[in-house]
Amino acid sequence: MNARSVSVICTGFNQGRIIKEALDSVLHQSYAPIQLIIIDNNSSDNSLEHVQEWIKRKNFPDVRTIFHDQTINYCKAFNQGLNLSTGKYVIDLAADDVLLEDHVKTAVEALEQSGSGVYFSNAYLEKKGGRVVDTFYPTDGGGRILEKIPSGDVYQMVVRRVLICTPTMFFRAALLKREGGYDEGLVYEDFDIIVRMARKYNFIFNPYIGVRKRVLKTSFSAKQYQVKSSAMLPSTYKVCEKIAAINRTEQEDEALRFRVMFEVKHAILSANFEVAIQFLELAKKIGVQGLRFQLYVYWAENRLDLSSFYRLYRRLRP
Repeated sequence: MNARSVSVICTGFNQGRIIKEALDSVLHQSYAPIQLIIIDNNSSDNSLEHVQEWIKRKNFPDVRTIFHDQTINYCKAFNQGLNLSTGKYVIDLAADDVLLEDHVKTAVEALEQSGSGVYFSNAYLEKKGGRVVDTFYPTDGGGRILEKIPSGDVYQMVVRRVLICTPTMFFRAALLKREGGYDEGLVYEDFDIIVRMARKYNFIFNPYIGVRKRVLKTSFSAKQYQVKSSAMLPSTYKVCEKIAAINRTEQEDEALRFRVMFEVKHAILSANFEVAIQFLELAKKIGVQGLRFQLYVYWAENRLDLSSFYRLYRRLRP
Protein backbone atom coordinates (compact mmCIF):
# COMPACT_ATOMS: atom_id res chain seq x y z
CA MET A 1 0.00 0.00 0.00
CA ASN A 2 1.08 3.60 -0.58
CA ALA A 3 1.83 6.19 2.09
CA ARG A 4 -1.74 7.55 2.14
CA SER A 5 -3.67 4.27 2.24
CA VAL A 6 -6.77 3.78 4.37
CA SER A 7 -7.91 0.72 6.32
CA VAL A 8 -11.67 0.38 6.87
CA ILE A 9 -12.59 -2.02 9.68
CA CYS A 10 -16.22 -3.08 9.32
CA THR A 11 -17.60 -5.04 12.28
CA GLY A 12 -21.02 -6.65 12.04
CA PHE A 13 -23.34 -8.62 14.27
CA ASN A 14 -26.74 -9.79 12.99
CA GLN A 15 -26.90 -7.12 10.30
CA GLY A 16 -27.31 -9.40 7.33
CA ARG A 17 -30.13 -7.32 5.91
CA ILE A 18 -28.02 -4.17 5.60
CA ILE A 19 -24.33 -5.08 5.75
CA LYS A 20 -23.99 -5.21 1.94
CA GLU A 21 -24.89 -1.53 1.73
CA ALA A 22 -22.12 -0.68 4.19
CA LEU A 23 -19.61 -2.74 2.20
CA ASP A 24 -20.78 -1.24 -1.11
CA SER A 25 -20.18 2.23 0.33
CA VAL A 26 -16.51 1.30 0.81
CA LEU A 27 -16.28 -0.11 -2.70
CA HIS A 28 -17.73 3.06 -4.23
CA GLN A 29 -15.40 5.53 -2.55
CA SER A 30 -13.80 8.12 -4.84
CA TYR A 31 -10.47 7.43 -3.13
CA ALA A 32 -7.94 4.62 -3.40
CA PRO A 33 -6.18 2.58 -2.13
CA ILE A 34 -8.39 1.16 0.60
CA GLN A 35 -7.90 -1.99 2.64
CA LEU A 36 -11.17 -3.52 3.86
CA ILE A 37 -11.21 -5.70 6.98
CA ILE A 38 -14.56 -7.39 7.64
CA ILE A 39 -15.32 -8.86 11.06
CA ASP A 40 -18.39 -10.97 11.78
CA ASN A 41 -18.87 -11.31 15.52
CA ASN A 42 -20.68 -14.68 15.48
CA SER A 43 -23.92 -13.48 13.88
CA SER A 44 -26.89 -15.80 14.25
CA ASP A 45 -28.66 -14.47 11.15
CA ASN A 46 -27.47 -14.72 7.53
CA SER A 47 -24.78 -12.02 7.86
CA LEU A 48 -21.91 -14.40 7.17
CA GLU A 49 -23.51 -15.66 3.95
CA HIS A 50 -24.09 -12.09 2.78
CA VAL A 51 -20.48 -11.15 3.47
CA GLN A 52 -19.08 -14.18 1.67
CA GLU A 53 -21.35 -13.59 -1.31
CA TRP A 54 -20.34 -9.92 -1.43
CA ILE A 55 -16.63 -10.78 -1.40
CA LYS A 56 -17.09 -13.30 -4.19
CA ARG A 57 -19.15 -11.00 -6.41
CA LYS A 58 -17.49 -7.63 -5.87
CA ASN A 59 -13.84 -8.70 -6.12
CA PHE A 60 -12.58 -5.95 -3.78
CA PRO A 61 -8.83 -5.55 -4.36
CA ASP A 62 -7.70 -5.85 -0.73
CA VAL A 63 -10.10 -7.54 1.68
CA ARG A 64 -9.40 -9.55 4.82
CA THR A 65 -11.86 -11.29 7.09
CA ILE A 66 -12.22 -12.39 10.69
CA PHE A 67 -15.18 -14.70 11.33
CA HIS A 68 -15.82 -15.52 14.99
CA ASP A 69 -17.57 -18.68 16.14
CA GLN A 70 -18.19 -17.07 19.55
CA THR A 71 -19.32 -13.50 20.20
CA ILE A 72 -16.58 -11.44 21.82
CA ASN A 73 -16.25 -7.94 23.28
CA TYR A 74 -16.66 -5.34 20.52
CA CYS A 75 -13.52 -3.46 21.52
CA LYS A 76 -11.50 -6.67 21.33
CA ALA A 77 -12.97 -7.53 17.94
CA PHE A 78 -12.05 -4.11 16.57
CA ASN A 79 -8.50 -4.37 17.93
CA GLN A 80 -8.07 -7.64 16.05
CA GLY A 81 -8.89 -5.75 12.88
CA LEU A 82 -6.60 -2.91 13.88
CA ASN A 83 -3.73 -5.39 14.28
CA LEU A 84 -4.34 -6.55 10.68
CA SER A 85 -4.53 -3.02 9.29
CA THR A 86 -1.75 -1.63 7.13
CA GLY A 87 -3.17 1.77 6.21
CA LYS A 88 -1.89 5.16 7.31
CA TYR A 89 -5.46 5.96 8.36
CA VAL A 90 -8.18 3.86 9.98
CA ILE A 91 -11.99 4.01 9.94
CA ASP A 92 -14.24 2.09 12.32
CA LEU A 93 -17.30 1.40 10.15
CA ALA A 94 -20.35 -0.05 11.87
CA ALA A 95 -22.15 -2.48 9.59
CA ASP A 96 -25.36 -0.46 9.86
CA ASP A 97 -23.80 2.82 8.67
CA VAL A 98 -22.94 3.99 5.15
CA LEU A 99 -20.00 6.10 3.93
CA LEU A 100 -20.85 8.75 1.36
CA GLU A 101 -18.80 8.65 -1.82
CA ASP A 102 -16.22 11.36 -0.99
CA HIS A 103 -15.90 10.72 2.75
CA VAL A 104 -12.50 9.01 2.61
CA LYS A 105 -11.06 11.48 0.12
CA THR A 106 -12.24 14.50 2.11
CA ALA A 107 -10.94 13.12 5.41
CA VAL A 108 -7.52 12.18 4.05
CA GLU A 109 -7.07 15.62 2.50
CA ALA A 110 -8.02 17.35 5.77
CA LEU A 111 -5.65 15.22 7.84
CA GLU A 112 -2.78 15.57 5.39
CA GLN A 113 -3.13 19.35 5.33
CA SER A 114 -3.69 19.87 9.07
CA GLY A 115 -1.45 17.24 10.64
CA SER A 116 -4.23 16.49 13.15
CA GLY A 117 -4.65 13.10 14.78
CA VAL A 118 -8.40 12.65 14.29
CA TYR A 119 -10.91 13.92 11.73
CA PHE A 120 -14.68 14.12 12.15
CA SER A 121 -17.56 15.60 10.18
CA ASN A 122 -21.32 15.90 10.03
CA ALA A 123 -23.63 12.98 9.19
CA TYR A 124 -27.15 12.30 8.05
CA LEU A 125 -29.35 10.59 10.64
CA GLU A 126 -31.45 7.92 8.99
CA LYS A 127 -34.38 6.02 10.47
CA LYS A 128 -35.47 2.49 9.59
CA GLY A 129 -36.55 2.35 5.96
CA GLY A 130 -33.89 4.77 4.73
CA ARG A 131 -35.67 8.02 5.64
CA VAL A 132 -33.24 10.82 6.51
CA VAL A 133 -34.72 12.67 9.49
CA ASP A 134 -31.97 15.13 10.44
CA THR A 135 -28.24 15.75 10.57
CA PHE A 136 -26.07 14.99 13.60
CA TYR A 137 -25.14 18.66 13.89
CA PRO A 138 -28.34 20.63 13.13
CA THR A 139 -28.16 22.93 10.10
CA ASP A 140 -30.15 25.87 8.79
CA GLY A 141 -31.97 26.02 5.46
CA GLY A 142 -28.71 26.70 3.66
CA GLY A 143 -26.94 23.70 5.16
CA ARG A 144 -24.85 25.75 7.61
CA ILE A 145 -24.28 24.20 11.04
CA LEU A 146 -26.12 26.17 13.73
CA GLU A 147 -23.51 25.87 16.49
CA LYS A 148 -19.76 26.30 16.43
CA ILE A 149 -17.98 22.93 16.48
CA PRO A 150 -14.36 23.42 17.58
CA SER A 151 -11.22 21.91 16.11
CA GLY A 152 -7.79 21.58 17.66
CA ASP A 153 -7.63 20.88 21.39
CA VAL A 154 -11.13 19.52 22.11
CA TYR A 155 -10.30 17.66 25.34
CA GLN A 156 -12.19 19.86 27.79
CA MET A 157 -15.19 19.98 25.47
CA VAL A 158 -15.45 16.20 25.12
CA VAL A 159 -15.03 15.63 28.85
CA ARG A 160 -17.96 17.93 29.56
CA ARG A 161 -20.18 16.87 26.68
CA VAL A 162 -19.14 14.58 23.84
CA LEU A 163 -19.84 16.47 20.62
CA ILE A 164 -17.94 14.19 18.25
CA CYS A 165 -19.93 12.40 15.56
CA THR A 166 -18.24 9.05 16.07
CA PRO A 167 -19.37 7.28 12.85
CA THR A 168 -17.47 9.93 10.87
CA MET A 169 -14.18 9.62 12.80
CA PHE A 170 -10.96 9.06 10.90
CA PHE A 171 -7.82 8.13 12.86
CA ARG A 172 -4.14 8.31 12.10
CA ALA A 173 -3.40 4.61 12.47
CA ALA A 174 0.02 5.04 14.10
CA LEU A 175 -1.47 7.21 16.86
CA LEU A 176 -4.41 4.89 17.47
CA LYS A 177 -2.04 1.93 17.71
CA ARG A 178 0.26 3.89 20.02
CA GLU A 179 -2.72 4.33 22.35
CA GLY A 180 -3.32 0.56 22.29
CA GLY A 181 -6.54 0.79 20.27
CA TYR A 182 -9.80 0.43 22.14
CA ASP A 183 -9.87 -0.45 25.84
CA GLU A 184 -10.96 -4.11 25.95
CA GLY A 185 -12.04 -3.72 29.58
CA LEU A 186 -14.98 -1.57 28.44
CA VAL A 187 -18.20 -2.64 26.75
CA TYR A 188 -18.24 0.31 24.35
CA GLU A 189 -15.48 2.32 22.78
CA ASP A 190 -16.27 5.85 21.71
CA PHE A 191 -16.24 8.01 24.87
CA ASP A 192 -12.99 6.47 26.06
CA ILE A 193 -11.06 6.63 22.78
CA ILE A 194 -12.24 10.18 22.10
CA VAL A 195 -11.00 11.30 25.53
CA ARG A 196 -7.68 9.50 25.26
CA MET A 197 -6.99 10.80 21.74
CA ALA A 198 -8.15 14.33 22.58
CA ARG A 199 -5.81 14.47 25.59
CA LYS A 200 -2.77 14.11 23.30
CA TYR A 201 -3.73 15.01 19.73
CA ASN A 202 -5.59 17.71 17.83
CA PHE A 203 -8.94 16.97 16.19
CA ILE A 204 -10.13 18.60 12.97
CA PHE A 205 -13.80 19.16 12.18
CA ASN A 206 -15.26 19.50 8.68
CA PRO A 207 -18.92 20.52 8.21
CA TYR A 208 -19.07 18.20 5.20
CA ILE A 209 -21.66 15.41 5.51
CA GLY A 210 -19.70 12.20 5.10
CA VAL A 211 -21.81 9.38 6.57
CA ARG A 212 -25.37 8.12 6.74
CA LYS A 213 -25.83 6.97 10.32
CA ARG A 214 -28.78 4.70 11.00
CA VAL A 215 -30.69 5.54 14.17
CA LEU A 216 -32.08 2.22 15.42
CA LYS A 217 -33.81 1.45 18.71
CA THR A 218 -31.90 -1.85 18.75
CA SER A 219 -28.48 -0.21 18.46
CA PHE A 220 -26.03 -0.60 21.33
CA SER A 221 -25.89 3.14 21.98
CA ALA A 222 -29.64 3.17 22.64
CA LYS A 223 -28.96 1.03 25.74
CA GLN A 224 -26.76 3.60 27.52
CA TYR A 225 -29.39 4.21 30.20
CA GLN A 226 -31.26 0.92 30.05
CA VAL A 227 -33.53 0.74 33.08
CA LYS A 228 -32.06 -1.27 36.00
CA SER A 229 -29.56 -3.15 33.84
CA SER A 230 -27.30 -0.78 31.91
CA ALA A 231 -24.16 -2.56 30.76
CA MET A 232 -22.73 0.73 29.51
CA LEU A 233 -22.89 2.92 32.62
CA PRO A 234 -20.16 0.98 34.48
CA SER A 235 -17.88 1.57 31.49
CA THR A 236 -18.75 5.27 31.51
CA TYR A 237 -17.80 5.34 35.20
CA LYS A 238 -14.41 3.76 34.42
CA VAL A 239 -13.76 6.41 31.75
CA CYS A 240 -14.61 9.18 34.21
CA GLU A 241 -12.13 7.67 36.67
CA LYS A 242 -9.49 7.80 33.94
CA ILE A 243 -10.33 11.44 33.23
CA ALA A 244 -9.89 12.34 36.90
CA ALA A 245 -6.37 10.92 36.71
CA ILE A 246 -5.31 12.76 33.53
CA ASN A 247 -6.94 16.17 34.04
CA ARG A 248 -4.47 19.05 34.27
CA THR A 249 -6.48 22.19 35.02
CA GLU A 250 -9.32 23.40 37.20
CA GLN A 251 -11.37 24.04 34.05
CA GLU A 252 -10.96 20.39 33.08
CA ASP A 253 -11.96 19.31 36.59
CA GLU A 254 -15.07 21.47 36.34
CA ALA A 255 -15.92 19.83 33.01
CA LEU A 256 -15.60 16.43 34.69
CA ARG A 257 -17.81 17.51 37.59
CA PHE A 258 -20.49 18.51 35.07
CA ARG A 259 -20.16 15.15 33.27
CA VAL A 260 -20.26 13.07 36.46
CA MET A 261 -23.37 14.80 37.76
CA PHE A 262 -25.08 14.32 34.40
CA GLU A 263 -24.33 10.59 34.56
CA VAL A 264 -25.49 10.43 38.21
CA LYS A 265 -28.83 11.93 37.26
CA HIS A 266 -29.47 9.40 34.50
CA ALA A 267 -28.14 6.46 36.54
CA ILE A 268 -30.58 7.31 39.33
CA LEU A 269 -33.53 7.99 37.05
CA SER A 270 -32.93 4.66 35.30
CA ALA A 271 -32.65 2.88 38.68
CA ASN A 272 -29.03 1.81 38.12
CA PHE A 273 -28.33 2.57 41.77
CA GLU A 274 -25.08 0.66 42.29
CA VAL A 275 -23.23 2.55 39.58
CA ALA A 276 -24.98 5.77 40.64
CA ILE A 277 -23.37 5.38 44.08
CA GLN A 278 -19.97 4.84 42.44
CA PHE A 279 -20.44 8.05 40.45
CA LEU A 280 -21.42 9.90 43.62
CA GLU A 281 -18.29 8.69 45.40
CA LEU A 282 -16.22 9.95 42.46
CA ALA A 283 -18.15 13.23 42.50
CA LYS A 284 -17.21 13.75 46.15
CA LYS A 285 -13.55 13.05 45.40
CA ILE A 286 -13.44 15.66 42.65
CA GLY A 287 -15.09 18.33 44.76
CA VAL A 288 -18.80 18.23 43.95
CA GLN A 289 -20.87 19.78 46.72
CA GLY A 290 -24.25 21.38 47.28
CA LEU A 291 -27.90 20.59 47.69
CA ARG A 292 -28.30 18.74 44.40
CA PHE A 293 -25.42 16.43 45.30
CA GLN A 294 -26.97 15.70 48.71
CA LEU A 295 -30.36 15.04 47.10
CA TYR A 296 -28.79 12.52 44.69
CA VAL A 297 -27.00 10.79 47.58
CA TYR A 298 -30.27 10.41 49.48
CA TRP A 299 -32.08 9.24 46.34
CA ALA A 300 -29.47 6.61 45.46
CA GLU A 301 -28.98 5.29 48.98
CA ASN A 302 -32.73 4.88 49.49
CA ARG A 303 -33.33 3.34 46.05
CA LEU A 304 -36.24 5.63 45.18
CA ASP A 305 -37.34 3.98 41.94
CA LEU A 306 -38.93 6.28 39.36
CA SER A 307 -37.65 4.30 36.41
CA SER A 308 -41.10 3.55 34.99
CA PHE A 309 -41.61 7.30 34.40
CA TYR A 310 -38.09 7.61 33.01
CA ARG A 311 -38.70 4.75 30.59
CA LEU A 312 -41.91 6.39 29.39
CA TYR A 313 -40.16 9.74 28.95
CA ARG A 314 -37.42 8.22 26.80
CA ARG A 315 -39.95 6.26 24.76
CA LEU A 316 -41.96 9.42 23.99
CA ARG A 317 -38.91 11.54 23.22
CA PRO A 318 -38.67 12.62 19.53
